[in-house]
Amino acid sequence: MTRSRLIGTIAAGLLTAWLVGCSPAKEEFHPIWPPPPAAPRIRHVQNVKGGGDLGRPDFFRSIGHLIAGSKGVTLLRPHAVAVLEGKRIFVTDQERQALVVLEYGGRRARLVSRMGDTFLVSPVGVAICGQSVVLTDSSLNKLFVLDLEGQYVRTIDKPGGFGRPTGLAYDLTRDRLYVADTLAHEICVFDFSSGRLTQRIGRPGPAVGEFNFPTHLAVDAQRRLYVTDSMNFRVQVFDPEGKYIYHMGRQGDGSGYLAVPKAVAIDSLGHIYIVDSYFGRISIFDLQGQFLLAIGDIGSENGMFQVPGALVIDSANRIYVCDTFNERIQVLQYVGGPGNVEDLKAASRPAAQRQPATRPAQP
Repeated sequence: MTRSRLIGTIAAGLLTAWLVGCSPAKEEFHPIWPPPPAAPRIRHVQNVKGGGDLGRPDFFRSIGHLIAGSKGVTLLRPHAVAVLEGKRIFVTDQERQALVVLEYGGRRARLVSRMGDTFLVSPVGVAICGQSVVLTDSSLNKLFVLDLEGQYVRTIDKPGGFGRPTGLAYDLTRDRLYVADTLAHEICVFDFSSGRLTQRIGRPGPAVGEFNFPTHLAVDAQRRLYVTDSMNFRVQVFDPEGKYIYHMGRQGDGSGYLAVPKAVAIDSLGHIYIVDSYFGRISIFDLQGQFLLAIGDIGSENGMFQVPGALVIDSANRIYVCDTFNERIQVLQYVGGPGNVEDLKAASRPAAQRQPATRPAQP
């Protein structure tokens, strides 16, 4: 066989393999919530375990995947997630002791495990802060800043040191970085550009405005701060100046109650999503703290979770959930419209079965 014929045969074989690989996969079940006959409001879109799951690769990248494998690094214990829309997803993975960078376009995932001369031990929180990525390491008690490519830039320290830095949130309009210091039972507010600590919110205790092991954070479009107050079994809401407004949730196993509250996020319509790790579900509230709907259950099928951790919501109301012990990110999509709060309420359990989710501020 001549060299040109050999090359042609190999190319034809690779093209055939690529076309076969691009053929429609077996139909996958994508659950919706609430179930029929109610109008759908949220649906399951896909699962992400590695870089090959984010978009269809081009021909040459597909050939590389056929030879070397499609995903590269896969998720083992995803804890928190941040999304740079259309480009990449950043995931803290405690089993890998690294930040996993998942690229769109079918490119292989990669690990970032070194911050300068320091190796990550227990990466926990991650957030996009303007043109930077910030992550916390709860064992090193450090806050690391990277560029959007995942390259280490600098470290932010708390005067006197962090007790255990965990969740993060960023207010772009005021360049404020919020950090949950779980063991100190407070939220630290930094001027992000300078790295200077400007404010501390909260103190240990059960009263409103106090915390018992705060973990995850979020900031909404009105710059309100949401804090998962884990061992007080609630999410507290603060105004942009750090003043308590109200809270939602209380300990229990009924609708609107929380057992092990973890992440909190807010979509563009003002729905508040709270992960309850113990029950493997996400509870949805309105901006007044009224419980609307619960999605998910314990399990490994699509739309089910095993010890879910953090979640984040992008500008298109796609919901990325760290399904930690299923070793994946589940991507959900809000498909309702802006006037659907009443529909969500109607789709949840009957009013007699719904428990009050909010306790107003005490005078």
